[in-house]
Amino acid sequence: MTILGISSSPIKGGNVDRMIQFVSEKSGKQSEFINLTELSYSPCRACAHLCAGDNLCKLEDDLKTLYPKIIEAEVLVLGTPSYFYNMNGFMAVFLERLWAFRHRRFPLEGKPFAVVSTGGLGSPEKAIEAVKRRMTAYRAVFVGSVGFVSTILPCFTCGYGSECKVGSVYKVYGEDGQRNLKFTKDLFKRWEDSPEIRLKIEGLGRQVASL
Repeated sequence: MTILGISSSPIKGGNVDRMIQFVSEKSGKQSEFINLTELSYSPCRACAHLCAGDNLCKLEDDLKTLYPKIIEAEVLVLGTPSYFYNMNGFMAVFLERLWAFRHRRFPLEGKPFAVVSTGGLGSPEKAIEAVKRRMTAYRAVFVGSVGFVSTILPCFTCGYGSECKVGSVYKVYGEDGQRNLKFTKDLFKRWEDSPEIRLKIEGLGRQVASL
């Protein structure tokens, strides 16, 4: 395996998943894709005396078998949705658990990684920067990113989007627009339908292929 794609999106097969998968496929290299929301794991327990010796976390959960794959991969492609202009909890806890890679030596030192992210209302750049900041603390090397503003709002599927005065639909469309809004398929925008984002994703895939 040369590329390990890791998504923290709870929307299986959504924009984040497909962005990661496209970058991996475009590289032409052997790859594996993992969605963190299908795994069961907890935050770091600060038991440094257990992981310091071999740089491997000793918590017995679904991340245990993932550590060797992370170390062995030539390139990591990480993807997260933007929640409150930050990476989401699945990605934050996952990256927190990589703290075992900061004892005595750095198993990820020099390892290339790319980041993709999607935001509903605003730019996901802060989410990308959050992932980048954590990974560079492990001395991994950032090689590029792509962010996509989907304009997909949770209110489209919550069941109260046409009447709630708290959610984003009311904020974005106003009272009249909310009342008349039809929750049709065209509201769920795909990154593939944006020529600009497609070019960026293809470019990131070529960049990963050259590593």
